[in-house]
Amino acid sequence: MKELKILYLYPDILELYGDFGNIQVLRYRLEQRGIKATVVPYSIGDTPPNFSDFDLVFAGRRC
Repeated sequence: MKELKILYLYPDILELYGDFGNIQVLRYRLEQRGIKATVVPYSIGDTPPNFSDFDLVFAGRRC
């Protein structure tokens, strides 16, 4: 099975418009296609991630 690692930036700060739901749908659709999706949340105060470890970086939006 293929794997896609997703870095989810600031889910606690930018989760205003259903972004967590978007991540869940993305994971579901990938897994339906035989691709394992690993979502790693990152927020302020966490150890900074190595961006090269991830295939996709997702950031919500704040208006």
